[in-house]
Amino acid sequence: MRVLDRGMEMFEELQYIELSGKKYPIKCDLVVLERIQDEFGDLNEFEDGLVTWELELDENGAAVKDERGQKIYKGKFPDMKAVNTALYLMAREGEEITAEKEKRKPVFLSRNEIVRKADVNPRTLARQLHEEYYRCFHIKNAMTTQSQTDQRREADS
Repeated sequence: MRVLDRGMEMFEELQYIELSGKKYPIKCDLVVLERIQDEFGDLNEFEDGLVTWELELDENGAAVKDERGQKIYKGKFPDMKAVNTALYLMAREGEEITAEKEKRKPVFLSRNEIVRKADVNPRTLARQLHEEYYRCFHIKNAMTTQSQTDQRREADS
């Protein structure tokens, strides 16, 4: 699986993730962030579950540094609930946006169906989903208007 970058057209383009040889659109936007917050309560805690590295601390809780004075980080295993939730919600939002653009009904996979298609190790998957999560805080989606967001909320109710 890999996230396929669309270069500078990212403002209006969806990203795609490859699962078991098939490309799926993914999107992290305000709709997804709201659902994540509803499930996890705190976006920072959710993000911590996707991050696959952490600062190495000494016995006093201070950051360990190397000989050049750089902080040392160590790998950690991601939280699988966070990874699976991110994959499901981002793929669902990507499909919904794609279907809307194509004027068709969305075809949704269940949470288990999309998770079962992940064919890479959990750290790689977490890193790729974290990239999309991080991206949504730094790129304004010019295609999503307030009225479209309101329509999605009404449809979800």
